[in-house]
Amino acid sequence: MKKTQNLVRLRTRLPNPATLALWPLVRKYGDHLRTRQCKPNSIVTVQGNLKRFCAFITEAGHRKLADITPLVLEGYQLSLAALTLRSQQQYLVDVRQFFRWLEQSRQLFENPAATLRLPKGPKRLLKIPSEQQVVRLLNAPDVKTVWGLRDRAWLEVAYATGARRIEMTRLTMADVDWQQRQLRLFGKGDKERLVPLGRQAVYWLEKYLQEARPKLLKGKMETALWISTRHGQAWGYASIQMQLATYARRLGLPKSLLAAHNLRRACATHLLNHGASPLLLKELLGHVRTATLSHYLRLNIGDVQNTHRNSLPGR
Repeated sequence: MKKTQNLVRLRTRLPNPATLALWPLVRKYGDHLRTRQCKPNSIVTVQGNLKRFCAFITEAGHRKLADITPLVLEGYQLSLAALTLRSQQQYLVDVRQFFRWLEQSRQLFENPAATLRLPKGPKRLLKIPSEQQVVRLLNAPDVKTVWGLRDRAWLEVAYATGARRIEMTRLTMADVDWQQRQLRLFGKGDKERLVPLGRQAVYWLEKYLQEARPKLLKGKMETALWISTRHGQAWGYASIQMQLATYARRLGLPKSLLAAHNLRRACATHLLNHGASPLLLKELLGHVRTATLSHYLRLNIGDVQNTHRNSLPGR
């Protein structure tokens, strides 16, 4: 009974490495990592994690590499159960990589860690702003100022289209189609897509272009849609998040809740809550998954506009 208990827990003080089985191989593995230009501190950490593994198998009575089976590795995984999930994952990752090196260097014929699975914790639901919180955010900018008008227009467009922050910074004046009330976005891999603009987004965008953008330009020529308040240049990627953080403080909301990408998530979640089709939503957001389904559905911008018009709250 006592021996079994010892096998399912790790000792607080590990024995001298020289007394541990497989330790010479761990030292060679450290040399291998040095040839791969790994950082010295990282090598020390990896070898420290493998020292625990060596201590476990030595205590279990295994002395040779051939003694290590998937069942032995399952026992080692069980011995880590008292640790945090992240620590368990790191210990097991190092073991898997160690055995992968042993296999690649032909020091064993069959890799017992090939089927070793990392423990997974419960998936946490991402916190996104509610519809009421988004409305508060949209109303937060002081539209009596030029920068407030710009922010209101940017927020309305971002929420209406679910555009990524990088996509928003890439927008130019030529990307706005006023006749069709849609926007051209360039997503990952410079893939182009058209997204519809809601009524509120169109209203505030027009107001920004007429009353604020010319003043922000300060006489300069600039094709970017969103203009900085300082030098009449394109509004930067980092500045957008900084401005959102300012509004978060003003509204008394967590800064992480009003992260730029959370506006995209809020757009998607609120559309789904109001009955939007996930497939049409995929087209709106520019996702690449379920490509086969989208191929058969032959979606077009008109379908997305209809869903967008009928689904997004208050647009």
